[in-house]
Amino acid sequence: MTKADAPAVPKGLTKAARAEWDRVAPVLRDRGGLPGEREPLLVAYCNAMALIAECDKSLSKRGGLMIKGANGIERVHPLFGARNKASQNALQLAKRLGIIGSGAPAKPTGGDEHDAYSDLGI
Repeated sequence: MTKADAPAVPKGLTKAARAEWDRVAPVLRDRGGLPGEREPLLVAYCNAMALIAECDKSLSKRGGLMIKGANGIERVHPLFGARNKASQNALQLAKRLGIIGSGAPAKPTGGDEHDAYSDLGI
């Protein structure tokens, strides 16, 4: 697929989200995994990846994961929580889009033991 054949980049994406769209959308379209109704999932994935990059950049500039609170006690920087949530969202969306894995839950392997949580699909 040429750049001209690639799906149009939606308006409103940040520079980082557009770069992720440009990287992933043509691959998904070539594999038949990006019908129009799935494009909003890709937008959400690209935005999550851009947020991860922005959090990483900001955390790096601010000197890492720890900050001093108003009481002088060190605590985890709040951006770390935002980054973790964006990472979870990106992973879920990547699975649903088929960027990683098949999008289907993994089949249990092993012996006759039953995993009490296998029905949850997590």
